[in-house]
Amino acid sequence: MAEKKIDKARRNFLFGAVRRFKNEDPDQIEASTAECVDLIKQANALYVDGDFEAARDAYRDCLKSDQNDADIRYRLGVCQYRVGKYRQAKLEFERTLRIDRTYQDAFLYLGLTLVRLGKPEKAPALWSQYFNIKAVVVQRELNLQIGLLENGESDPADTIAEAVEKAIEQAGSAVG
Repeated sequence: MAEKKIDKARRNFLFGAVRRFKNEDPDQIEASTAECVDLIKQANALYVDGDFEAARDAYRDCLKSDQNDADIRYRLGVCQYRVGKYRQAKLEFERTLRIDRTYQDAFLYLGLTLVRLGKPEKAPALWSQYFNIKAVVVQRELNLQIGLLENGESDPADTIAEAVEKAIEQAGSAVG
């Protein structure tokens, strides 16, 4: 993930002529995400190891240099979710979707977060936008939960969340 980041300083250098033509101030160039690459790698390693508390802090530090990075926002949201900070997780998933409306896993976790916040009736609208061909077990579980919720036959919120979490765990690396 981090190695695929665009070095904004280089991009800004290449578009310097366009900036001069538009009379934009060259000193207002955005900071490079390259500064944060090592921190992102460290945060991702903590995330993979399941140290969500430490990863959360590292992702927050990354946001200081680039607040509009959907990947960092999403991962921070997952960390918030995993440590039980559901309101903060909800905010991060919403921010992720504001930055990138096609971020599939954010729809999944935002719905799951709403279930944890006691609003399972709001999850189907989000989960119906989620599609991941590599996570068939998650798709099946979501379809089942959507059907039950829409028919008013759903389980308690904690049971729904645990079933979806179990499906995510079974899908493994197919879900970010």
